[in-house]
Amino acid sequence: PADRGASVYMPPRTRRSARTGAASSAASSAAPPVLLDVLTTDDLLDLALSFCTEDALRAAYASCRAFRAAAVPHLRRLLSIAIVGPTPENKQASQLGVFLKRAALVNGFASYSKAGDDDAMLWHAGQSWFVGAAADLGQTRGWVSLVDGCLRPEASTVTWRVYDGAAWVVAPELRCLAGDALAAEIAKAAPQIALVGPTPQNKQASVLGVFLKRDELINGYPSYTKAGDDDAMLWHAGQSWFVGAAADLGQTRGWVSLVDGCLRPEASTVTWRVYDGAAWVVAPELRCLA
Repeated sequence: PADRGASVYMPPRTRRSARTGAASSAASSAAPPVLLDVLTTDDLLDLALSFCTEDALRAAYASCRAFRAAAVPHLRRLLSIAIVGPTPENKQASQLGVFLKRAALVNGFASYSKAGDDDAMLWHAGQSWFVGAAADLGQTRGWVSLVDGCLRPEASTVTWRVYDGAAWVVAPELRCLAGDALAAEIAKAAPQIALVGPTPQNKQASVLGVFLKRDELINGYPSYTKAGDDDAMLWHAGQSWFVGAAADLGQTRGWVSLVDGCLRPEASTVTWRVYDGAAWVVAPELRCLA
């Protein structure tokens, strides 16, 4: 691979003259040499990995540190799906979000772990797909379901359902995204958002404000840094979005939270909460704008 600033020279191919047997240039003497664009080692590695299969990417990830870093975005694109969209009365909204495909099959079907939440999984059992507790893996129970025997949940056209505590109710706006569709949805995240509005007794008012989108995904979701304060960030982990300390990035802790698996916090209709020092309290007037 070429280092930055270097270019690769490709000499013209030669062919044998039919009359003399001598080698002659396939290109005219006036033709310029072929130059590859300036490519770094990382560029070439990224290009090579973009053609790899899932098994090859898993092997690359396990092989060495350099390959591991380069393989992550490709693996995430291949292995990620997301269940997104509003549900009736926001039922089970916290169980939605990004799921990562596991190597192990369950009941002969692919299975998934929720990004940032090892206690939630997605699998097929009986007649349906289920989002449920990891402890119930492979059983016909859960919080969200899709009554379809399809091998890939993102390929189904059947309507998803959520459990409301007493019965299964249809959630016609719920969708399962993968590949380009998932990438396009994540790309809709606004470059700048703001958390605004009064909070109970002005709790955590100082950590509200404008947040700027970062290049790095955290747990498969966009992440943000507070404008003018690199020590405060916004990310998704487990079942919620969190505003918290940069040192806690990616963890299920913070000062402000939104219990929703939505890919973009500004798209949620769930009520935000603030931590008052002892417990989480709802902040019904808090809004996320973009």
